[in-house]
Amino acid sequence: MRRRAGYVAGLFGLLVLLLLGAVVVLIAQGSIAIPIGEVLRVLTGQDAESAVNRTIVLDARLPKVVAGLLAGAALAVGGAQMQTLFRNPLADPFVLGVSSGAILGAAIVILGTSGVGWLSGLGLVSQLGVTGAAVAGSAAVLLIALGIARRVGDPVVVLVVGVMLGYLAGAVVDMLVYYTDPDRLQALATFTRGSVRNVTWTELQVIAVSCAVVLVLSVFLAQPLNALLLGDRYASSLGVNVRRVHFLSLAGVAVLSGITTAYCGAIGFVGLAAPHLARGLLRTSDHRLVLPASALIGAVIVLVAEYVAGGNGLTRTSLPLNSVTAFVGAPVILWVLLSGRARRQA
Repeated sequence: MRRRAGYVAGLFGLLVLLLLGAVVVLIAQGSIAIPIGEVLRVLTGQDAESAVNRTIVLDARLPKVVAGLLAGAALAVGGAQMQTLFRNPLADPFVLGVSSGAILGAAIVILGTSGVGWLSGLGLVSQLGVTGAAVAGSAAVLLIALGIARRVGDPVVVLVVGVMLGYLAGAVVDMLVYYTDPDRLQALATFTRGSVRNVTWTELQVIAVSCAVVLVLSVFLAQPLNALLLGDRYASSLGVNVRRVHFLSLAGVAVLSGITTAYCGAIGFVGLAAPHLARGLLRTSDHRLVLPASALIGAVIVLVAEYVAGGNGLTRTSLPLNSVTAFVGAPVILWVLLSGRARRQA
């Protein structure tokens, strides 16, 4: 028992160290390299040797790092909840179609205005228009999904409805793409592939509040989710209000995926891969351990992905986050499928 507790404590300590290391390295590296000692002085409130370095750290790099950390942590926790609710190891926060609604809203503004793209120089008004449209699109799908969840209470039905709404939104986006000027497609492609590089402190406040709400809510849902692992009927026999747990989980994850998609784009694979990595490392499905471990792993994945995608400053080309996170997510999916097949054959 002590050995098990020591292993778990050591694993969490290692994940925290990895996260702190990723934060410092990502802030230090870029088109202008800043010594790690200088980064630590700025982050700890000490006097920096250069005012320029202080501005770069606090105004240019820290917002994107915090946004990536929060988005990764929240998406991973949301993914762990979705996989338990739907009893599907391939579920993630975007199965409800909320991200598709956000992309549809953004596509209407990006492809329907004369701007070039929110990541490549759109004015403030146009930028707020894209973000606002993405929030409105995700909110519309969210309201439909939550209305059905409250009325039906069956997560499988909600899952199917979410998938169908995602297909509908995708079809409308395809029609917009077909009839639009090809020069505007790059902006939409950048939005749909995920990026935390242009997140501002003002936008970060919205992301932080929504992610904090979901993460705090997950703490209270950990024990009921453990009961749901054994089935709805068994959970009800333990006094768990299954319908309420379903609704709260779906509401939290839907809000989360809508907000992160609106401000950071659709960051895929994190919500899918991080919970599986957490369960594999912890060798348990106890949500009291899996949820915080998933949050740490998800945050590390996004920050490392951002470093590889262009945050290292080694090249002038920046890749979308999804191009890198797929390298982690795809092997994890294959591992889940192959290990499940091996267990069934054993």
